[in-house]
Amino acid sequence: MAMERQVAIVGAGVSGLIACKYVLSKGLRPIVFETEGSIGGVWNKMVETTTLQTPKDLYVFSDFPWPSSVKEPFPARDKVVDYIESYAKHFDLLKHIKFNTKVVSVDFEGTSEEEMQYWSLWNGNGEPFSNKGKWKVIVEDLKTQSSEIYQVDFVILCVGQFSGVANIPDFPPKKGPEVFNGKVVHAMDLAAMDDKEAAEFIKDKKIIIVGFQKSALDIAMECAAANDEGKIKLKKATNFSFCPNGILVDGETTPVEADVVIFATGYRGENKLRDIFLSQTFQKLIAGTPDAAMPIYRECIQPRIPQLAVIGFSEGFSTIWTSEMRCRWLAELLDGTFKLPSIKEMEKDVAEWDEKLKLYCGSYYRKKCIGGLQIWHNDQLCKDMGWNPRRKKGFFAELFENYGPLDYASS
Repeated sequence: MAMERQVAIVGAGVSGLIACKYVLSKGLRPIVFETEGSIGGVWNKMVETTTLQTPKDLYVFSDFPWPSSVKEPFPARDKVVDYIESYAKHFDLLKHIKFNTKVVSVDFEGTSEEEMQYWSLWNGNGEPFSNKGKWKVIVEDLKTQSSEIYQVDFVILCVGQFSGVANIPDFPPKKGPEVFNGKVVHAMDLAAMDDKEAAEFIKDKKIIIVGFQKSALDIAMECAAANDEGKIKLKKATNFSFCPNGILVDGETTPVEADVVIFATGYRGENKLRDIFLSQTFQKLIAGTPDAAMPIYRECIQPRIPQLAVIGFSEGFSTIWTSEMRCRWLAELLDGTFKLPSIKEMEKDVAEWDEKLKLYCGSYYRKKCIGGLQIWHNDQLCKDMGWNPRRKKGFFAELFENYGPLDYASS
């Protein structure tokens, strides 16, 4: 591909950095827009006591091992951030990143939406680029509050689903946070504080944490670390409401008293992804429906949105492993190694994949968690790229050894 092809990458978390590396490997010009002043994405928004929740042997770049000085299987937050930063420096990625730059919107120009309706092939020609279509990317410099417009040939959205738009439950009138005399924050508000400020915020407080997933448990550990004495109570509740001195769990008459309530209730990442598009048609296409998750082929391409890919939105065993496989697949697509099927064939594949996710992923289906299907998913990507999906050396190794990122280190 010619050097003049420019690719905009939205986000400099793990997925954005990997995308930048593989875009560069194909002779393209990446420009990465990052809202924050540093790389690492959610890892720079974790509370201090957070550790890696995936063994580091799975959370590893296939061509950049962890330093030998990191011995523990689940490194702490700061070591994870150091590892990600070392990767970016090693592959000289930082010079391609515009920090403190928010992407306000993206809009496709050159082809009308009416014309797109009649396409049988992605992008009209089955190719990742065209001489007719460009994306207009409007960004805001958060330091100067100035705006700038970029015209690019391809867009890769690496915004992830675990940041940006807080998922706060709805409450009936006069039963929500407005009646509570204490403070109510979301996990992302706590993570946005520096370590000292966060410790002061939770010290010597009665704290209620709403939620029981990863961030909730991390925050519980943070609260325990900040207070010399105290105890943790676990309470299962389908519904609750606020009262002046705490919360009232349905079916109980005595409130659970608190000074602070922290919502560790996740994010509405699909809203963040949807709202980046100016086109209402594209917003509807990317959002999915009540009966189906976000409809993207190979968890990367929306068949009816041209010259754009989504990386890092769906989960797997490891963000690094999952995103690296998809970035390599996307890089080969951009380089012309293979072509996509017709739009109808891709939409049929997406529908079949959606049913498999419902069957194997259960309650995590809407979160696009492909953990139980990751190796199968990798097999599909390998076949598209012309790789042998059997990555082990030997029949018995293929049968009995677990797969990991290093099995995909080379084609």
